[in-house]
Amino acid sequence: MKKKVFIALAILIAAGAAFAAFIADAFAPTPDFMRNQTVDGMRMEAVVAWDDRKPIIRTFKEKDYLALSDNQLAKVRDTVDGGIEGDIPCIKLSKEPKIFFQFEKAEKPVKPEKISIKIIAHASHYDDPEKTRIITDEVKDEGDLGYSYTTKRYSRQYEKYFLEYLQVEVHYTVDGENYISTFGTFQGNVEDGTNFFENEELPAPVEPE
Repeated sequence: MKKKVFIALAILIAAGAAFAAFIADAFAPTPDFMRNQTVDGMRMEAVVAWDDRKPIIRTFKEKDYLALSDNQLAKVRDTVDGGIEGDIPCIKLSKEPKIFFQFEKAEKPVKPEKISIKIIAHASHYDDPEKTRIITDEVKDEGDLGYSYTTKRYSRQYEKYFLEYLQVEVHYTVDGENYISTFGTFQGNVEDGTNFFENEELPAPVEPE
């Protein structure tokens, strides 16, 4: 009888420890070693100006990315937008709102033969009739520093303070192979310590820039 009680207690303790570990993992920032996944040695690094947080980047061969099902794409989007609040960087539009990109293959710096950017911008306010906007553009070649892109407000602004979520896709070609690297970032006009409870509605909505 005592043996059965001991086994039952051991199972309960193990289950409790596993549950505690699951909870701790679910409410923790994405660890560094999981933030940037590569494919065939191809890697893109991205830095959001004025923010030390690293974006969560997933890189695919273009043909594999385009073949993903809707559910698989949703899982990728859910991954790159972070596990908890504050897990991904935020572009401050009040400063120089730049994103910088660099590439390496087999741990050596490379320059893509072709490169462009696609941004899926999610509306910052529920009254915005366009829930998502698609922006495609070219990036600026910064020489040895890689590439950069300057963002702007893509949503209709209804309130003094706003935040919009961007899923960024960088499309590029290296050694004749097409790749897509994607990550998520917020952007807005908020500063550290901004109290959203003190937000106020604008007299009239301001159209995207």
